[in-house]
Amino acid sequence: MLILFVFVAAAGLVIAQKEPALKKNVVEDLQVDDLPADDGSGLIISWKPLHRSKRIIEYRIYRGVHPDTLFFLQSVQVNVNTGVAADRMFFYDSDGSDFIDISSPGKLRKEKQQDAKSPLYRKIPRDMELAARLSEKFDVYSIVERSPFYYRGVKAFSADEEDSTVYAGYQFKHQNLQATLKPGETYYYSVVAVNERDQFQGYAEPVGAIPMPNPPEPASALYANWLEDTKELTFEWDYPMQKTGIAQYQLHMIPSTMGDQYNAVKGGVAIPEGISHPIGMGLVGSGALANYTTIPMPDLTTEQVKNSRFAIQLMKAEGSSFSHLVEARITDSSALPPKPLFSTVDMPNDKGDRLSVIWDLPIAFVTKTTSLNKNNTKLKINYQLNKTEIQKLSNIYFQFFIPGETKPFIVINEFYQDFSLKLNIPNGYDYRQGLDVKITMKGNGEGYENYELAQKLRWDKDMMTLMPGEELWRNGVDVSHIQNVVYRRGVRSPYYTLLKRNTSFDGSLDVTIPYVSRIPRGVAGFNFVKNDTLYTYMGGQRFARALKKGERAKNAVLIPSQIDFSFDKDKEMLINVSLFRDEQQRALDDLAKEVEEAKAKVAKLDAETDAELLAEAQAELEGLEARWALYQENPMLQEALKRKGNSAWMRYIASVREAESRHHSYQVVKTDGHGLYKVSDPDTTKSGDINFHIPVANWFSKDKYATLFAVLIYGALVVAFVTMAKRGKDLYIRPIAGLDEIDNAVGRATEMGRPMLYCMGSGGLADVASLASMSILAQVAKRAAEYDTRMIVPAYDYIVLPVVQEIVRDAHYAVGRPDSYDKNNIFFLTNSQFAYVAGVNGIMVREKMATNFFLGYFSAEALLMTETGNTVGAV
Repeated sequence: MLILFVFVAAAGLVIAQKEPALKKNVVEDLQVDDLPADDGSGLIISWKPLHRSKRIIEYRIYRGVHPDTLFFLQSVQVNVNTGVAADRMFFYDSDGSDFIDISSPGKLRKEKQQDAKSPLYRKIPRDMELAARLSEKFDVYSIVERSPFYYRGVKAFSADEEDSTVYAGYQFKHQNLQATLKPGETYYYSVVAVNERDQFQGYAEPVGAIPMPNPPEPASALYANWLEDTKELTFEWDYPMQKTGIAQYQLHMIPSTMGDQYNAVKGGVAIPEGISHPIGMGLVGSGALANYTTIPMPDLTTEQVKNSRFAIQLMKAEGSSFSHLVEARITDSSALPPKPLFSTVDMPNDKGDRLSVIWDLPIAFVTKTTSLNKNNTKLKINYQLNKTEIQKLSNIYFQFFIPGETKPFIVINEFYQDFSLKLNIPNGYDYRQGLDVKITMKGNGEGYENYELAQKLRWDKDMMTLMPGEELWRNGVDVSHIQNVVYRRGVRSPYYTLLKRNTSFDGSLDVTIPYVSRIPRGVAGFNFVKNDTLYTYMGGQRFARALKKGERAKNAVLIPSQIDFSFDKDKEMLINVSLFRDEQQRALDDLAKEVEEAKAKVAKLDAETDAELLAEAQAELEGLEARWALYQENPMLQEALKRKGNSAWMRYIASVREAESRHHSYQVVKTDGHGLYKVSDPDTTKSGDINFHIPVANWFSKDKYATLFAVLIYGALVVAFVTMAKRGKDLYIRPIAGLDEIDNAVGRATEMGRPMLYCMGSGGLADVASLASMSILAQVAKRAAEYDTRMIVPAYDYIVLPVVQEIVRDAHYAVGRPDSYDKNNIFFLTNSQFAYVAGVNGIMVREKMATNFFLGYFSAEALLMTETGNTVGAV
């Protein structure tokens, strides 16, 4: 009884000590607010960070749909030494987050170091029933791995008796599920700090909020220009930070006398008639489409433009926003930048995933200067060269001038472009007065003869050196304010979307077009089986039915089985097919029956001469016949239908749709960012069709022929010598003196009755030296076991340790001496370099080693260990 009493008292004391620890260092002032101007799928989480003395390394955010069950969402890393300088930390829960992925636990698990009352759990588990219940509060979509998407999907059906749709069912292991917040739902959050000892601090009391859709923010900037000679208004604008959901824009022209009335009502849904005159509108595509437009106004006069103001309205489903009023800049078409000319070329020596859009010759420019002596008579000039791999330069000429002079004091030929050069300042010249530099080039292709870049280097008081200005002159014209904006479009869309904005210091853009590895798909619902009942959660509804006899329903994420296959250019329609070959054939058969039934219906109504019903039936028939013609006349679909099995069907479907998705056409827009722009001509073929480009994979890298030649020679030699050895030819193998001495070294330790030390250095399993050392260790361990000599192996890497123990153990078993194996002779010492040296040196001195083996990866510690070994008399 006394022992039991002591045990209970001790346990109570421990619990009493741990309970306060769970509630200390709680983050303060946790707030959750709606993200403004979004589509209702974002919240802002903010809190006051702990003081840096708490040694916090991360803040972990937890989210749930109920305050007593919060799942790990994401962590925010913090510098443990500096902490957080700001008064508050922010986390934006928007644009989707992980719902369930490969790192999710298999079942519901509490977070580490949490008691039974804690609401904190690890990530949402791979539990289909729980995922189904949570999916009612989120918009869930799936990112399926490529191969499972095509070949691992199984036919699945809803528990809804009225739903005959065939879905594709996938297991959790084949996909990552992502989720976005639903407008109008309540979500709860908590934040936990974790210190450098991986100790969880107290969690903040959960705080809830509801994301709501909001009207968009006004455009952050609008620029208008009036071209007097062409009678055109040109506009360019900047979208707000939150662009998601913005569908359209509309430009308004407002008399300057109505400015006050406009400002008074622009916060509303619409501008009353009589205040503004809409002059143009277009699509926004959540900010991905063009942010410029030109509106011809042949009846407008310059005086009317001067007496008008302009605004842009951004529209989405939740409302509109209106920008502030701007005046139009009066100019003419001569102020427009030149129309960009560009080419799209395949990048050489790659695996077929890169293209380059080139609109200018290579661009070289000075980035900084550094004085190399105290007299400031010698400078190091750093420069940058922006070009693609296919643009070859043989020479870059840098001409340096004293400001005001026309003759350079030096011309430097950079035939080897190492991005730096040395410059000697003329005697007696104070380089703080600045320098001018002109850059010319010689390379493959045309245009280099009349191509010149220029910069001015001026003294920077803060940097205490010469620095280039923001200006860049190209053939005497300042182009530093010009942007080159690259857009692209796919085969299936007529709209060009923004790819990247480039400065005037870029003459090309390398575009990566990756191969398809993951396929995003919307999630239709979830199926799970429980107590011989099939449950389906779909579209906010729940269905259940008893399993039918012989039915093999499984837990699965339901994804629509219809996928996009190919875009028919002639009919300008997208062809969708089923993931399942038999279902596609069944759908075609059903469509054929519908066409025949529609024809019979039209014939019957024609006889009855019912005009209204006849028109409706004819319209229905025309739609069905158009669909039938689309499927019957498309050659690729007909070729796909020739495949009999589902695997062959999907292989062909994948080859067509993936190649088509990687075809793009490009467009370059040259703009000053304030509404003066020029758009390149469409990239077309000789026949006038849009030219779509796809990168081509290369078998060999053409700049590595020497390596290929050496590999072929080496391979031929290996084959030749192996063949000679098989035929019995006596081949001479040069002995390695160090390996030959291993037997003598082991014998010496045996005769002296002292142990051996085998040190593998500071390498890990990824180091070739460590792997080679392990192969030698096996032979040394066998000799040591045969002679019954003790061998000590201190490991530097704890991951290497079990491998080494296994090697030595196998060596003892191989020679029939398992009794002599002692795993305590192979141990982890430390992974700190000089602490490891101290430990090894101590072992050598205490054990009086007879033989030391140093085989592996060594750095500065090698000298210290070998000298210690020599001191104790080891070899």
